[in-house]
Amino acid sequence: MKNIESLGDLFDMVGCDATFYDLGRHITKITPQQVIQFDRKQQAYPFPFRQAAWLACFLKSKDSQKQEASDTGVVWFLKLPLDEAGCLNLGTRDHFIKSIVDKILHKGEAAGLSEALEDNPYVFKPDQERMASFHAILAANLNAPTSEYFQDVVNYLSPKGQAEAQQEWQNLGLQGIAELAVRAHQAPYTDLILNAIEQAPKPLVSALCHALEHETLAPELSAAIINKLLQEEDTLMQASYLRALSRSELDDALLLPLFAMLGSVNECSDAQIHPIAALAAKCPHWLAKNSQLMRIVMEKLAHRDDAYVAFRQVSSELSQQPETRQPLWDLFRSERISPNLAQAISHLFTQTPHSVQ
Repeated sequence: MKNIESLGDLFDMVGCDATFYDLGRHITKITPQQVIQFDRKQQAYPFPFRQAAWLACFLKSKDSQKQEASDTGVVWFLKLPLDEAGCLNLGTRDHFIKSIVDKILHKGEAAGLSEALEDNPYVFKPDQERMASFHAILAANLNAPTSEYFQDVVNYLSPKGQAEAQQEWQNLGLQGIAELAVRAHQAPYTDLILNAIEQAPKPLVSALCHALEHETLAPELSAAIINKLLQEEDTLMQASYLRALSRSELDDALLLPLFAMLGSVNECSDAQIHPIAALAAKCPHWLAKNSQLMRIVMEKLAHRDDAYVAFRQVSSELSQQPETRQPLWDLFRSERISPNLAQAISHLFTQTPHSVQ
């Protein structure tokens, strides 16, 4: 057996072609070149999130004679730690590879790729929303048919459907909502989504926004969501709209609603944590681009009466992201910050870490 020194070598050993997706901040297909670079530690992992690579590996047998018509492939969901430079931690990656090789050698390849992950510490299970979005994106990339839930969503969101079934939205499946979001760039479905943003019940709009966070939105759809953000007072819905917009670039049309939404730097209610958490987790590129936006977020957290728990958590998240690390430290070193923020920064280096539950 040849030396297995990368994930690519591992999948070659088991006779599979592998397609990689990142499932961290957003669901993103990773190019073959990017895979080679981070897999062999030639470059940092391109989409770090919470100091880990959150990978979905779609595996298909290279031997077409072994494939059956019903064979749709196998997906491995792997969470692999990153080192201080944002590269795969080679020690843990090699430990993962060894655990897989040992299991295959012990059970034999006939045991199947799925069984190889039994009791593996590097496996994670995406939440229902993310799983639905991943399967929708994967199916679209494979030109596979939609699920049985898709047409139900389309029917409900049509003007006639909404008029006839106002109480039936609770029965719509997340998979159908995710499959609609994947088709946000197709004219008939863009209109349905616009209609949903304006008229559908808030829980349905929220679920749709969470699915849209993986897409780069068309201008008319972005404008509609920004308009809703301007009007919205429910902070949970504000967070959902921010997630839907999170792949957009920061511009004046978006910046003004953000400033209006955040309000005073001297207060931060428990409810406002929701949009702030969405900004930190899903939109760090906005905070990196605009120092004033970064300052407002951190000032608000520093003014909370929660023993700096939220401030510490958001600071940790932003300091781990390549695009926000330097802007955050520039803010922390600035002399133009409030006494509250200065005290919160001092607290970071003098207290035991906490986390928001």
